[in-house]
Amino acid sequence: MATSIELFNRIRSVQDRMDKYPQNAADRAEKLFTMSGQIDAMQDQLAEALATEKGARVTSTGRLVSGNDPMGITAEALGIKSEFTGLKPGFRAAITVPANPGVTDPAVPRFGDVPRSFADTLQQGNTSGQVTYLRRGAKVNAAAQWADGSDKPESSYVWTEHTAPLAWIAHHTPITKTEASDWALLDTTIRGELMVGLAQAKSREVLTGATAAGITGITNTVGIQTHTIAVGDNAYDAIRRMATNVYINSGFAPTHVAVSPLVDETLDLLKDDQKAYLQVKQGGRAWNLEVVVDAGLAVHDAVAGETHHGMIVYSTLGATLLTKEIDNVEMGLVDDQFINNAYTLLAEGRYALQVRFPDAFNYCEDAIAAVADASS
Repeated sequence: MATSIELFNRIRSVQDRMDKYPQNAADRAEKLFTMSGQIDAMQDQLAEALATEKGARVTSTGRLVSGNDPMGITAEALGIKSEFTGLKPGFRAAITVPANPGVTDPAVPRFGDVPRSFADTLQQGNTSGQVTYLRRGAKVNAAAQWADGSDKPESSYVWTEHTAPLAWIAHHTPITKTEASDWALLDTTIRGELMVGLAQAKSREVLTGATAAGITGITNTVGIQTHTIAVGDNAYDAIRRMATNVYINSGFAPTHVAVSPLVDETLDLLKDDQKAYLQVKQGGRAWNLEVVVDAGLAVHDAVAGETHHGMIVYSTLGATLLTKEIDNVEMGLVDDQFINNAYTLLAEGRYALQVRFPDAFNYCEDAIAAVADASS
């Protein structure tokens, strides 16, 4: 039996063919009738597949959360509030949080509590272990017209082997026994603290991680482009220049610009000579690039006593975030919690970052002037 994802995409494919079928075709009515029947049949199969997959998610140790339930992610993990009887040590719920609006899995919930981050915009994939892959370096595209009798042009690409190790990203918090029996309090802790914090940490590591045995972030990856704002330019000018460099040097059209919160504020407050706001962002886009605000681009330098507020222009094709263990929440006992009516809630996931095209990223460390520490 086909999965819900496969059926959903097949339905969309047939619908696209219907939309594009020539208006003046002699057999238009017949073809549309046939395709409409195919969609009806697949809709029935989709409903059956979703029901089967939803039933398969419930396990003896908790619930695997990946249902598009209008009750929300906490209800899927803990059960509905009216039937909730509290958590017990050993509880575990895996929580699938989609990262990309291009995801076409109708069985994946949209977890609106977590702001969209840099990591969310990258290509997403799954893996069973660390990944060995080839990273592109210098390149020469010699493709050209060819005439009979001459040698065909030869392009050259430098590929080097790299490994993307797996890394756990995790945090935990203590809760009281009373909280473990209160659905609403657990909802607040899981959604408002654990999952938001996990998503923020994951994106920070993907951006600026420097662990050789784990995730080496984009800004620490050899081969990315860097940009220094020229005299007379502002952050908005720099975005446009960085986009040009991504296109020229990588061959990919840039799709996004990720900025620190203060850089985002700077863009919003740009004014003309008459002190009128320029409104350089339209519909969440600047220079037709989706703007993503990520606190991970505020990088503190303890030695210099200052924080750098950066931005990065990139194509999402440049890297892939791979998942081995999806984000999950688990409850247990540590230290003397058993005799103190307390538990520990743990949230974690396991990931690897594959950067295949480093030159698809252009990083500006100081999109605005570095901010000195208050004590400096």
